[in-house]
Amino acid sequence: MSYHTLELALEEGVLTIAMNRPKVNAQNFQMREELVRAFDAASADDAVRAVILTGRGAVFSAGADIKERGALTEAPDVYLAHNRVTRESFYAPADCEKPVIAALNGPAIGAGYALAAMCDILIASEDAWVQMPEIDRGLLGGVQFLRQHFSRSRSRLLFFTGRRIDAAEMYRIGVIDEVVAPGQLLDTARAIAAEIARKSPLVVRRAKATFTAVEGMTLRDGYRYEQTQTYALAQSEDAAEARAAFLEGREPRYTGK
Repeated sequence: MSYHTLELALEEGVLTIAMNRPKVNAQNFQMREELVRAFDAASADDAVRAVILTGRGAVFSAGADIKERGALTEAPDVYLAHNRVTRESFYAPADCEKPVIAALNGPAIGAGYALAAMCDILIASEDAWVQMPEIDRGLLGGVQFLRQHFSRSRSRLLFFTGRRIDAAEMYRIGVIDEVVAPGQLLDTARAIAAEIARKSPLVVRRAKATFTAVEGMTLRDGYRYEQTQTYALAQSEDAAEARAAFLEGREPRYTGK
């Protein structure tokens, strides 16, 4: 499967997806279609245990390709198709059955932040920052993504003003988990991904699906759902192997069954 705006590399169960559309990884229709395809393929590939999403160059993604978007308002059917693939591309990391780590190598602006926000784990280089400038482009989009990471007041402040928020502040308030020097970013992401890759792929998939499923549930209903997943997993070969490895004091050898 060939990609024109992405670079993919699989090593020891970790798939790295790097956006590569110089100079700022602006998201056009082609990139968004390719992101959907890449994450769907990762879900279907048993060799993939975890995914890293990052960008080539100094920018994670500067958001939507404004030059392309300008022509869309003249053709309503094209605009609707564009909106559909935009939505699907944002949700592609969330829909991926494998955990996705966003490694912000630089600014994540507008749609760039939205894409990162739908990943499971966020880390960033020291020079990364987030901005939602839609209000200065006569547009909306991104409110829902801001709301899941920031407080009521902060999300409105960021959107109404278009202010930037840097990696250090995002780490302080718990939006991202690690801030590292730019040269250490991918190594840090790979270390996290490798740790996940050593777990049972069956349990990891169920765990990610459970996080998604319980988001809209009450605490009681969510835990009840999780108990049903625990019961189902208890019947698996991987669960038996995990118990045996624990009792025998050795590393487990998972098969994903």
